[in-house]
Amino acid sequence: MCGQCGLILEHAGPIGQLLHVTEGAMLHRGPDSTGFALYGEVPHEDRVIIRAHVLRDVDADKALSSVIQGMKLVDARLTGEPQVTAGGPDGGTFFRLTAELGRSAAALLEAIEATEGVQVHSMGWRLEIIKDVGSADEVALRHGIDEFVGTHGMAHSRLATESTVDVELSHPFWARPFLDVAITHNGQLTNYYKMRRLMSERNLQFLTDNDSELIAVYIAEQLAMGSSLHEALLRSITTLDGVFTYLLATESAIGCATDRLAIKPLLVSRIDGTTALATEEQALRRVFDTELATEYVREGTAVVWDVPAVSDQAMEVDTS
Repeated sequence: MCGQCGLILEHAGPIGQLLHVTEGAMLHRGPDSTGFALYGEVPHEDRVIIRAHVLRDVDADKALSSVIQGMKLVDARLTGEPQVTAGGPDGGTFFRLTAELGRSAAALLEAIEATEGVQVHSMGWRLEIIKDVGSADEVALRHGIDEFVGTHGMAHSRLATESTVDVELSHPFWARPFLDVAITHNGQLTNYYKMRRLMSERNLQFLTDNDSELIAVYIAEQLAMGSSLHEALLRSITTLDGVFTYLLATESAIGCATDRLAIKPLLVSRIDGTTALATEEQALRRVFDTELATEYVREGTAVVWDVPAVSDQAMEVDTS
């Protein structure tokens, strides 16, 4: 099941609210949890945004204090006041930090997660992943999704078919420690354990055992080695086994790839400079109030849509 969607706006606008209503149309596909990968406007120089979750039964105030102390050890410095939000039915606390990067993304990630009970959901110049237990309406209200202004993003509603209902297992996933790369995925990999073993031998790391997270890290590694997004997506079609239709976003584009049978659908529509993608056509109609020309992404296909507002602002990031 599961439902996913993505939007690219011609200019920065209410990306949070639009993704909320689009994903909300697919509640029947995944009522267990909902998540958003949101890309804000052009980033401030030298500021990285951190979204993290403090697990239930962990003192959030003490954890946050410990995280801030740990950041100093890798030369990262806060650039604003922390924002703290109480979580959904499963408990826990969420926080948002902005900081100077310091030594590297990998070093900062390790320093933050050295505090027991803290798990980073995203880091990026523009990316913010916000996910929680509950429907799109519930998560959007709890976390102020409708107020977010940006250029593009993705959303996902999850049906927990083979694992527990858990915030950490919800989509989207961040391609740790590669800044600004996120994924949503509908499907299941059959060569997950083989790929994870091989990638772990290359010192790549994962927060969960979810196969979607592995795809994100795989693509991000390809990008870091010099492949274009389209090349990396194409390569994944022959490297990955199983059923998959996934959306992968960077700071300047959204791409998708489908397996060679394309069992999991994805439709695309473009009107007046907005590109919209969704598992179901009726979700697209939440964005467009006019006649739609939609098409399915074909089997064994990789497609990339650039973000007009940032297509000329590619960023080089050191993730060593």
